[in-house]
Amino acid sequence: MNHGPRIYNSMSPEEQRARLKRKQAKREKEVHRVRLNRIIAVFAIIFVVLGVQIAIKISQTGRINNQVEAEKQTLAQVKAKDRELTTKRQDLKDPNYVAKLIRYKFYYSKNNEKIYNVREGNDN
Repeated sequence: MNHGPRIYNSMSPEEQRARLKRKQAKREKEVHRVRLNRIIAVFAIIFVVLGVQIAIKISQTGRINNQVEAEKQTLAQVKAKDRELTTKRQDLKDPNYVAKLIRYKFYYSKNNEKIYNVREGNDN
């Protein structure tokens, strides 16, 4: 069969088939690697996008909670002011309180009543 010298280097059919199988296996391996990388990239992008959205929502929640706390404090102050004004209104409806207030602030007096000014403070 192959008893003489070879004139050219050609592969036998078995070697060609083996080489083609190796090339095919290498190509399949490359395709699988690229496909796996693409799948990983897609999931990584989805993960990052969802992570950013979650971070934004957490930030918004914190900001809203801070606003709620600030509004609660403001509400408490407004309610305290409302109670104070309601008390003043009730007092101003009382004729005895109004008479005492006018006497104290404006030094009004009833007929035949004498007013004495007594200094308050340190006894020096």
